[in-house]
Parts: sequence; structure tokens; C-alpha cells
Amino acid sequence: MISIAFKERLNIFALDHSDKHILKLPWAVISGENLYDSEAVAVISDADIYNFRELCTLVGDEAHDPAHLIGLFYLKYGLATFEKIRGAFSICIVDKRNEKLIVATDRFGIKPVVYYADEKKFISGARIKSILSVQPDLNEFDHRALIDYMNLSAIPTPKTIYRKIKKLPPGYFMVIAREKMSPVLSKYYDIEYKDERKGEDHFYENIPRYIEESVKTILDHEHARGHRTGAFLSGGTDSSTVSGMIKKLTGSVKTFSIGFDEPGYNELGYARIAAKSFGAEHHEYRVTPDDVLKALDIITDAYDEPFGNSSAVPTYYCASLAKKHGVDTLLAGDGGDEIFGGNERYASDFIFRVYHRIPSCVRKGLLEPFMSVVPEGISFFEKGGKYIRRANIPHPDRFFSYHPVMALGKEAIFSPDFLNGLNGYDAVSWARELYANVRNTDELNRLLYIDLKFTITDNDLRKVTVTSERAGIHVAYPLLDHHIVDFAATMPAELKVKGTYLRYGFKKALKDFLPREIIKKKKHGFGLPIGVWIRTKKNISSFVRDTLLSSNSAIKPLFKDGFIEELFRMHEATGAAFYGDIIWLLLILELWSRKYSLAQKLDS
Repeated sequence: MISIAFKERLNIFALDHSDKHILKLPWAVISGENLYDSEAVAVISDADIYNFRELCTLVGDEAHDPAHLIGLFYLKYGLATFEKIRGAFSICIVDKRNEKLIVATDRFGIKPVVYYADEKKFISGARIKSILSVQPDLNEFDHRALIDYMNLSAIPTPKTIYRKIKKLPPGYFMVIAREKMSPVLSKYYDIEYKDERKGEDHFYENIPRYIEESVKTILDHEHARGHRTGAFLSGGTDSSTVSGMIKKLTGSVKTFSIGFDEPGYNELGYARIAAKSFGAEHHEYRVTPDDVLKALDIITDAYDEPFGNSSAVPTYYCASLAKKHGVDTLLAGDGGDEIFGGNERYASDFIFRVYHRIPSCVRKGLLEPFMSVVPEGISFFEKGGKYIRRANIPHPDRFFSYHPVMALGKEAIFSPDFLNGLNGYDAVSWARELYANVRNTDELNRLLYIDLKFTITDNDLRKVTVTSERAGIHVAYPLLDHHIVDFAATMPAELKVKGTYLRYGFKKALKDFLPREIIKKKKHGFGLPIGVWIRTKKNISSFVRDTLLSSNSAIKPLFKDGFIEELFRMHEATGAAFYGDIIWLLLILELWSRKYSLAQKLDS
């Protein structure tokens, strides 16, 4: 934790919970684990700097650690420091000469920063809990963030569940001057899509090269730290590629996979194919319903705000398995789908776009009027009508039209009293802002951009990093090296998704490296069969029902009368994963709320 006192006002920068080093200045008190101090600058950092040696040569000095290097670099290059760093980092620089703070996070928010600021005070840290430990009265909840949680399973940047605490966007730094506490945010990195027509072979040759170089860079870094490495292995293209690159570079690799005794969810067969192909030392664990119940307290305690991605549970057990087998750092494949076009919704979007290739006179003059008068009960025409309605929803709204709040409507979910506090909040407004940021590019790239900013930063990275840390495992993400992301941004969209064929260029580039079965399989990952287990496993079903249908439920006043009961009825009647996923969101919200008095705060 860093503490900074400006004369009569106490302002605290809380980066972590460590007090190993304490530095007292005439105008500040600073403490933290990785600390550098000189007459001109003080730095605290949580950083994995993969180009450490290269940066040392640029400053003409041999730095002792990341904070020392950042201090030297800042003195020479100023605010250009962050764009020079390759890796994951959260950094606070105290510029003693100008009496100001500079706080930054990496390009994808792997090392997150949250903050509070007013005209008298600035507080920032890696954890919301750090800020609340300094100023507990900042725990005023944000109705809009709860809408986002129910729609997305996570809360998008810059919001947090607390109205006055914000997330620093990925690729940003902020400057806080002594005379004025309000931070000034500046962007030092963003993804720029530039369609470079260099021929397909250019991309097929360079994709493996970029990935191998990124994996090697991370392995060298972890080896220098004395860390023993392994890899998550789901059996998908990304985790298989990362695992195979480790084996190619080092001659051996430990891989770790999670399975379930549930048809349609168990991917261990593909993980075994990949492990065998690369000669990995492979380890597996099957997550049970009992494991889910045991993990609930760990999961709800690990996150500082409601987080409803159910695959956090198997990720936690996978990281725990690696820890038991002597691994310190796991390499993960996250990011590949959002960079190279691997999510099923990209293929679905192509199908919707096909509709708009039909001449407008036919669509508007014939098809849509006809579908509007077709009698109900005819399955083919009902499906056709749904297709046309969804195809006519503009982006990015259509991209989220399957999500709970968008699909059901706020009024069907939340109580009137809760809705009164929303002031007409639109659950897709944040995505429209991101969508508008990307100009002069293919529609697919706009969707990839939204996914990199939310699905990666606020969902997947939070899921993997937080649960792995709770298991004692550090995680690195080689596919999120900005050189790979920038290279992929130059690929023509049709080399990412060709019709409904996902990851077209990536799979062609890796066809001689990955097993044929992995190239052909569909995406799955570490998905938890929670919907099935809520219906079929007595221990899960009883716990979930008793928790959510209890008269003492903390969150029930937030929702429309009968909504939760109707969810259980629909889930039992249809078995649809859609309803099971919403029930899981409610369960996590209920358990989290009991820890942090969410419903009481919202109601007040």
C-alpha cells in the first residue's frame, strides 16, 4: 500500500496490501513492496516487464528491479514510459520535482487499477477493498452497475458496483497534480484496425512466429524469476497452441485440464489429444457438484464486486491442481478468440448480415409484411420471424440481444422501486460508445474491439487472474502481447471469420502444428454445467432453491414479484441453459450481497 500525505490533507494511493518498504518525504509518505526512490522520482509497481533488458539499454543503466527501471525510464522519457513497456503492469510514479502522481495500467488491464477522486482526495489501488479500507463511506452502490451485472455477468469499465469508485480503462494513465486532486486521464494505447493486403501467406507465416516469440519472452521472464511454468489446457486451439509452443521451446510442458461427468460439457478428450500430441506431462481434475458448493465462498470472497462468470469455479480448481504439482505460473490462451475471430457469435452475426444482402424492396416490401401476418403456431415461420426481427436490430445492440436484460427487458426482471433509481439507463450504452470508437473498418472488427475491451478485460482476465491468485498461481497471457494484437488488427476480416468458419486464418497458419482434431473442434472451454446441475443434482438444487427462495433473501426486493420463482419454473420446464445461467447470476449476487449488504445499500 502506498500512502501519500499532501501537507494538511491525507491522500492515499493503495496499490497493494504490502508495507515492506516505507519512504517518508517532506510532503508524502509512500509504502509498498516494489519501491524505488531517488531525489527526483519515487515509483511503486506491480509489473511483469518482458522487455526489461531492452529498456535497460535505452536508459544506459542496469536497473535492479521493475520499479527502479520505471523510475530511470520516466526521468528520461516522461509520460512516453508506458508505451515502451511490454508486459502487464500497474504503476504509480511520484514526480517529486512537479509534485504530482502518475498512475497507469497495462494495455489490456491484466493488472487493474481502481480509483476514487474528488477535489481534496485521491485514492487508488488494485483492489476495491483497498479503497474501502481507507474510506468505508464510498460503499454507495450503483443501480446501473447492477443492471450491467445481470446483463453481462460482469461490470464494464469504467464502472464498478460502487458509484464513486471507477476502473482505469486499459491502455490509460492518469495524472494527479498536488494542487488539484481530480485526475486527468490520457490514452497511450488502443487497437487500430488497418486492413493490410499483403497476401494470405504473409499472415500464415507470421502468426506462429509472433506467438512463439511471445511465449519465449514470457518463459524467459518467468525462468529469471525462478518460477516453474505450466499451461491451462482446455483442448481448444488457443490453449493447445500455447502448450505446444512451451514444449517446442523447452522440450517439456506440464498441462492442466478440468472435466465434468456431464455429457456435452466434458472436454477432457480433446485436452488429452493435444497433450499426447505434444508429449505433455498432463494432469486432470473432474469438478463435482460438491466442489461447486465448496468453492462458492471462495469465489464470492475473491471478487470485490458481483462477478457471475460460472467458469471461475473450474478455473479455480484447475489452478489449484497446478499448484499441487509444483507450478508457480500458468500460461493461458485467453484473447485468441477476440483477436483472430473465434467466438460463435461472430458466425451468428454473419448469418444475420446475410439477410441485409437481400434487396431492400424485397425485405421491406414482401418478406417483412408477409411474416407479420403469418398465423402463430407454425414453427418454421416463427423461427423466420425471430430471425428477421433480430437481423433488424442495429449493432451493437444485436450483439447483446441474447443477454438476459436485453432479451427479457428491465421491467420483466426488476422491481418498480429499483427501476425508479435508474433514470432511464440503457444497458447497451457503454457498448455503443466502444462501437463508435472504431472507424473505417469491417463490422467484425468493431465486434472484436468490444470483446477485447469488455469480454477480455472485465470478464475473462478477471476470472482467470483472480481465481488463480486465490489458488496461489500467477498467470501470463502470451496471446495478449500487444505485438500479436496489433499484427492481427492488420488482417483482413475474411481471414478471421470466413462466412461462418471461425478463426479461418489462424487455423490455416497452425494446421501443421496443432492436431487435426483440435483444428476441427468447436469452441468450448472450461464451461460449468451449472444449469444442468441445478435441475438434476439434489445438493445443488436444494442449496440454490433454499438460498434464492428464502423469505430472508437479501436481493429479493430488487426484483419483480414472482420473477425468481418464474425463473425456476421455466428452467424446470425447458431445461434451457439461458434460465440456468440467470439463476447462477442471482445466486452469486445473493451470496455476495450477504457479505456486503448490497440490497440494503441499494434500498437506502
